[in-house]
Amino acid sequence: MHILLQRLTASDNGTFGVLIVNNKPCFVTLELPWKNNQSSISCIPPGTYHATKMYSSKFLKDVFVLHDVPGRDMIEFHIGNTIIDTHGCVLLGMEYSLTENAIVVSRSAFNEFMSMMPSEGFTVSVLDVAVKEGTSWI
Repeated sequence: MHILLQRLTASDNGTFGVLIVNNKPCFVTLELPWKNNQSSISCIPPGTYHATKMYSSKFLKDVFVLHDVPGRDMIEFHIGNTIIDTHGCVLLGMEYSLTENAIVVSRSAFNEFMSMMPSEGFTVSVLDVAVKEGTSWI
């Protein structure tokens, strides 16, 4: 299985995107802003990565982890709402918050994501920001 993480917009408040599975937008995402791929303070560079399931001792549950991210390790898809929760990983949600720089319904999104992803793993292409801060869609 191959999925797409399309980043939509980025600012100091975070990098917001959408996770597309089988050509259908399924989840919203939140990552840290780009800070030259520095561990725990930056989102990862665009690219194609392989993900495998592993047990997270931090979250006490299975998560998917991205492999072969240049200069980084333990990049997980996990639950969270704001960039404070990311720790350099990818957060999953069902929608964007209208009142703050966050995503919401993260636990439900994560559980659905885990149930629909193949246990043997998948590849994910991370595409960079489509709209920079201060740019209009129109």
